[in-house]
Amino acid sequence: MMRIRRENVYFVLAEPQTPGNIGAVARAIKTMGFTNLCLVNPADPNSNEARWMAHASGDILENAEIFDTLNAAVKDKHFVVATTQRERGFHLPFFTPKELAKKVIPISSEHKIAIVFGREQTGLTNEELGMCDAISTIPAHIRHPSLNLAQSVMVYAYEFYQASYEDLEKYQWKCATHGDLQILYKHLRKSLERVDFVPLDNWKNFQMRFSRLMGRANAEVRDVKVWHKILDSFDSYLDLHENKMALLQKKAQEPDETSS
Repeated sequence: MMRIRRENVYFVLAEPQTPGNIGAVARAIKTMGFTNLCLVNPADPNSNEARWMAHASGDILENAEIFDTLNAAVKDKHFVVATTQRERGFHLPFFTPKELAKKVIPISSEHKIAIVFGREQTGLTNEELGMCDAISTIPAHIRHPSLNLAQSVMVYAYEFYQASYEDLEKYQWKCATHGDLQILYKHLRKSLERVDFVPLDNWKNFQMRFSRLMGRANAEVRDVKVWHKILDSFDSYLDLHENKMALLQKKAQEPDETSS
């Protein structure tokens, strides 16, 4: 039986506004055996309120990683999941907490998983959702009042702790990092711009649609390499074509010796 590798699971809080919530989250994840807490532009995690709410989980607060931006927090993660209660139009792969727990079991054996939680009042922005590979929502009978931050984290931590598979295929995942995919998206745009490709709306939305494809596929390192090779072949063909055109233009500009 295989379980989620807990040291590869990271709970990421985007701009938590209340120290008490940070402490309560630390308590929740430690209760379920997790240790990795990432804080993006947070309230003071070392305040008395945070430590009081953490209740014997001060080590989680002390070891928490603090980042200025969400992008910095997830750059080295291989599978990034946004949690949200609001319906958005991104159409990213969607999971309940229980489904997500099963999904990440084989991935977490060698790769980092980030579960991202938004601000207490406003959640995650559309731009932040766009940085993620999938979306997860906690099914509830009513939308309001919604679960608070620590309660939401506890639901995911509990499902992750409980999740297990039997008779998993022994496949060694080597997922691409968020940074790897960003480099690929830049390569894609650069190559397409060479042939004057213009998206129907804009490049940001075009990249979002492509990132949905990669998110559904849980792109591995080798998948990203294949895409780069395809684009390199595309670029090489364009280079050859441009060199031929330049040579023809040069010959056209040379004086005709037969006419002298």
